[in-house]
Amino acid sequence: MNDRSVRDPEDHLGERRRLTGLAYRITGVWADAEEAVAEAYARLLAADPPREPAAWLTTVTTRLAIDRLRARQREAYVGPWLPEPIDTALLPEESVVQQQTLRLGLLALCEQLKGAERAAFVLREAYAMSYAEIGLVLGVAEATARQHVSRARRRLQVPDLESSVGAETAALARLADALAAGEVAEVAALLTDDAQVWTDGGGVVSAARNVILGPEKCARFLVGTSLASIVAPLTVNGRPGVTANSKGVRRVGWLVLRGDRIARVCIMSNPAKLARI
Repeated sequence: MNDRSVRDPEDHLGERRRLTGLAYRITGVWADAEEAVAEAYARLLAADPPREPAAWLTTVTTRLAIDRLRARQREAYVGPWLPEPIDTALLPEESVVQQQTLRLGLLALCEQLKGAERAAFVLREAYAMSYAEIGLVLGVAEATARQHVSRARRRLQVPDLESSVGAETAALARLADALAAGEVAEVAALLTDDAQVWTDGGGVVSAARNVILGPEKCARFLVGTSLASIVAPLTVNGRPGVTANSKGVRRVGWLVLRGDRIARVCIMSNPAKLARI
């Protein structure tokens, strides 16, 4: 890739999308990812041409994304925070392994990681970079990059991220039927004993201010929400989801399974996070 072509983002939409996908996996927010990529290109245009423009852009975008992640995590947020769901058409064509790193359940879990650990994990798992390359991107030794990835993997080893698309589709259908019937016991029977409901309204629309815990409380809440009304299937980050509209409020929901039971129901109603789905 020559310097001139990379310095013109309009000629390289695929590269810009790749960088945005990288930054999104680090930040969990599409707007933050776009801003990081835009700033990286602005710095490229203002700098002397680097020897390897693509690698330079990857490094700068990664570091800017980490900065935005840290800034966002320092800010107060009303209620539970969930990653922004997106339409995968926004990204370049990706492998099955890369798509796995877009799962919203994984992006939510990544919130427990430090910025450098999260970036190292993304660069390794989604983009198959060597530890030496990751070290150069993060400005750390190769051994430190390896440690970052190792720590991230240990923290993210949970069975709840292993369900198939077919299993999630079937679980959503069972939940939709139970919600349509309005039977709390029927909904509760679909949930694990430690089930949770996360709702993200961002303080803009009505949503639970705390995570709801336990199958009965979760079931009662779900029966009372607009997801109990007419729902339509939707692909969310490449995985099955649903959307519902009630009283002018749009909600998008997705599940995290453990076996064939639902461990977590996530409901996004923050309008700022529904612009790309």
